[in-house]
Amino acid sequence: MKSICTLKNLEQIKAMAHPLRMRLMEAFSHKPMTTKQAAQLLGEQPTKLYHHVEALERVGLIKLVRTQRKRGTIEKYYRVIARHFTVDRKLLELTPNAKETIDELQTMATTMFEDTLSEVRQSIVDKRLGFQHKRSPAILAHSYIYTTPDKIEELSKKIHKLLKECETVKHRQAATGYGLTLAFYPVKRKKIRHT
Repeated sequence: MKSICTLKNLEQIKAMAHPLRMRLMEAFSHKPMTTKQAAQLLGEQPTKLYHHVEALERVGLIKLVRTQRKRGTIEKYYRVIARHFTVDRKLLELTPNAKETIDELQTMATTMFEDTLSEVRQSIVDKRLGFQHKRSPAILAHSYIYTTPDKIEELSKKIHKLLKECETVKHRQAATGYGLTLAFYPVKRKKIRHT
């Protein structure tokens, strides 16, 4: 499995914009599994997931890694093609499909941020997150970075390298799981008020 995959077409973004498909991709990131196994993990009916799995495979976000014969049927095991996904900048340029691309990206981002909020809430309810947990810190931040394009490129490479290093835990059962939602994008320069 690759560390990072760059989404290069609108069909891939559309596929990822569906909340259930994003959950499926998370399930297939743990280990190769069948649609039925993914359904059990997600608490869904397998029949509800088959066409979503087909859509993800068709656009190349998951792939069939092995088959196994079981009681006269063929079980298909899938895995995501990468741990992290980024969007090719060219998709965001003004083209005839720009509006549709932006709409799909907005849906995908909304789903990601809603999932993040839901997970943070659940961590608070489960008392995994709070002031009493000094050894399991959480970072919630929103800030702006003003620097040169070269420095941003350097920062982007460092982030990707750090993400790759964090994936090297060999025994996932022994590791503590953390959610990470990262949005890194250019913005219109805001005036800084000096007081």
